[in-house]
Amino acid sequence: MNLRSLCPFTGVLGLLFTFEAIAYEQATHAWITRESTKQTEIGYRVDGSPAQLTRTLGLDVYLPFGPDAEYFEFIRLSSGIFTRSRKAQHYEIDIASAFDIEDSDDPFVARLLYGAIREDDNPTEDPPTPQDVAPGLRRPLHHFYDPAFNRPLTYPGLGLLDPDVHTNPDWAIGSRNSFADPNTPEPLRRNSFSIFDAREAMFRALTLQAYDGADYTDLSPGADIATRQRLRRAYWATAFRALGDVLHLNQDMAQPQHTRNEPHSGAFCPTDQICAAGHTSIYEKYINARALLQNGFNSGAPSNVPVQIPIKPLNITPYPVPAFAKYTDYWSTAPGSASSRGMGLADYSNRGFFTPAHNLGASEFAFPSNNPSSYVIRSFVPAHWDGSTPNDTTPAHVYYGGVPDGWQQTSTPDVPLTAYSLWDQFIIAQSLEPSYSLNRLHYDAMADLLLPRAVAYSAGLINFFFRGRLDITLPDEGVFALADHATDDGFTMLRAKVKNATSTFATAQGGAQTQDMSGGQFFAVIRYHRDRQYKHSLDTVVGIAPCIDPLVVVNAANPDAPTQCRDGVEQIVVSRPIYGTSIGANAEQLLEFEFGDSPIPFDMTDVVLQVVYRGELGSEADAVAVGTLDLSEPTYFTYQNASDYIHLGEHVYTRGQVESNLALLAMVQPQYCVDYRVSPPRLVDGCLEGFPLDLTVSFSDLAKPVAKVVGLPNRRFMRFVYLTVADEDDEDSGPAVKRAVKSVSIAVRRHGDVGKALLGQDGTCLPHDPFDIPPRHSQVSVVTRGQLISRVEPMHTLRGVNGWYNTSCVVNGDNAIPGTGDDRVAVMTPLTPKTEEVEPYAVTIMPEYLDGTPPT
Repeated sequence: MNLRSLCPFTGVLGLLFTFEAIAYEQATHAWITRESTKQTEIGYRVDGSPAQLTRTLGLDVYLPFGPDAEYFEFIRLSSGIFTRSRKAQHYEIDIASAFDIEDSDDPFVARLLYGAIREDDNPTEDPPTPQDVAPGLRRPLHHFYDPAFNRPLTYPGLGLLDPDVHTNPDWAIGSRNSFADPNTPEPLRRNSFSIFDAREAMFRALTLQAYDGADYTDLSPGADIATRQRLRRAYWATAFRALGDVLHLNQDMAQPQHTRNEPHSGAFCPTDQICAAGHTSIYEKYINARALLQNGFNSGAPSNVPVQIPIKPLNITPYPVPAFAKYTDYWSTAPGSASSRGMGLADYSNRGFFTPAHNLGASEFAFPSNNPSSYVIRSFVPAHWDGSTPNDTTPAHVYYGGVPDGWQQTSTPDVPLTAYSLWDQFIIAQSLEPSYSLNRLHYDAMADLLLPRAVAYSAGLINFFFRGRLDITLPDEGVFALADHATDDGFTMLRAKVKNATSTFATAQGGAQTQDMSGGQFFAVIRYHRDRQYKHSLDTVVGIAPCIDPLVVVNAANPDAPTQCRDGVEQIVVSRPIYGTSIGANAEQLLEFEFGDSPIPFDMTDVVLQVVYRGELGSEADAVAVGTLDLSEPTYFTYQNASDYIHLGEHVYTRGQVESNLALLAMVQPQYCVDYRVSPPRLVDGCLEGFPLDLTVSFSDLAKPVAKVVGLPNRRFMRFVYLTVADEDDEDSGPAVKRAVKSVSIAVRRHGDVGKALLGQDGTCLPHDPFDIPPRHSQVSVVTRGQLISRVEPMHTLRGVNGWYNTSCVVNGDNAIPGTGDDRVAVMTPLTPKTEEVEPYAVTIMPEYLDGTPPT
């Protein structure tokens, strides 16, 4: 039995039967985060296929984050930024597994959950949390934000625990003042998992580069390809881990104690009635028990009361996912006195709900109203937390009021907000005067309103973080990259039309903010696996036996492992950055990416193009946007001058074969090419003989050819190689099948002729008309999570020369219509081995596809 498969089951058992031994609050965040991803296009669909955002990011691959749960902690010192490798702990893995989230099944959601869980790391947490990251840092102190007074957590003596407590949004975003100066990162911030860190990790994952203040530099020069792949995967894991931390912080805004300056740690309790740092949050303990489907919880300090409850799953009613135009709006759109009209999550919970220490009658907060006459008051005998009726039937007075929603411009009526009675929060009679308290009735009502919003706002943050979208299409010339295969230098230029496809987001005032890309940098990234059999002659290459069987090309049990045909490790090559480029929303621009420093190689399989933008995007000064497109593998177009063969009927013949056969001579058109005055008859000298060719080739307009050859001799061939687009998946055809074709036009002239070669004794080449070339395919595709398919399409041979698409010019001996079929592929003899005949003839490539910089 697979031991790995046992681990998640063991973790679930531990959670179910030892609920006192885990951090309940972390489980609630895991539950909210899991539910939020269901409202986004990240991870996998219900059928197991990669969701759209997963494809857009280019993460629909085998083990997108690697097999080892590795991620990085950014360490910021005055001398620079350093990274420290970390691995996910059993702590967060076990909590996530309680919600059926396993890294092996859905790594995207799992890594978000890991961050959402670990954001509560705290050296004094009971039970203990891991402390491998930033040991000693009391993260929960930075989880508060009061929008009404625009302040972090404040209480006497707090500075002794941490002299620099941040507001929740500052901690999440990474700015010293996220509302007034959101685009300036705090230089030596202690939080390694902020928005800024997630952005940096995402860019590094895409390019394996970082900005050093002057230029972009390689993060791992000289490292082997396996190390480079591991780093890119770990940076992706870091981006998701950091985003999970950010989601946790925003979710805390759906807990009113976090927005009403109310510490609730249950720490520093000198008596069983008093805690200097506030009573443990009963609301958090109760909701965690519900999230884990448990029938009880311990109230925590100072009372430490065991509380039995009915098992009651958390309820999620649909709530619209916000699409605000800046990060802080998801916290508060109107910090300060205007927060009563705000649309952020903190605005909603601060003004809508009472908390144990800021209940009705407390004067610090104006909302909810402190006037009892603002509420509908109903009397009833409250039930115990387990649902049973108390022996004492003294009634409680429950205050019902409306909870306003600033974003939806609605109000939820008749919500039980507090109670006035002799009962305390555990429905235990007090001997004191009646007072206001909250119990399970109020907490259930709070959860029904707050949790759907926490889920929706988290989904909105995920969408906003990954909002930058680029669409990539072919340039007018019809190919992305093009090179002469007479050399083996690779592609030095890649050209693509790039469209800013980022959606519009909403401002706090309700207007639309377009996401313009202004003055940033664009990069082209080619991802690929190396063809281990590639030779410049194409005698061996993936697509030639034995590398034609997918089971030979790819190790199905472990696609990361090499085979004799293909490296399992994915590599990247990155263009020079294009600086200072702007593309408005929905606008398109032709970009030319230079690869002269590191040309795109020909020995590639599984080729993917990503265009990455870094720079201003809407309200964000240093955003990252990406577009991903599956490309053809290097597609080899070969054109042979086979004018040593003559087309007659449905066959081709050598000149000697024609002259030795009277029936063939009778088929020759025009007949004056046959000299019947001699015996035996023969072809006239200079008629239907081999000749050199001039060719121009285009995928769009022959007036602007992408390649041309002058004087291609008889029995020689030209070969150029290009990259083009491959078909995308669709609902009906399933995973990527590279069926797209490119129509190629060729103008063929006898060398020195002004026009096309004429019929008659000048001879002509077949075919003449444009014809279609399918892109070359050799690709591993993700069908569903855990299911991969590999497709390999064969190369073709003509006269002993391999290529993806081989065509040739033969002499038209019978005035056939261009395109007439014949048996040339089967009967033409091979070119002479080990001579120039089997070497590609030089091709002149369109200058736009040449970098001009010698490769280094």
